[in-house]
Amino acid sequence: MKQYIFVVNKPKQPDPKEIRIDATGMLDAFNQAKELHLKAMNETKSKIDIKFKGTVYSK
Repeated sequence: MKQYIFVVNKPKQPDPKEIRIDATGMLDAFNQAKELHLKAMNETKSKIDIKFKGTVYSK
């Protein structure tokens, strides 16, 4: 399994936050990130930017 790292920028937070998502593939990770993005936007009612940072391979 791999960990996909996404950087989340919220308007009221000065420092971006990193989120690590455990997924079997890139598409699965993007779908999970998309769900988190939509949930966060509905909670805060503001624009949130998510960017892909990288992948961590583990055994």
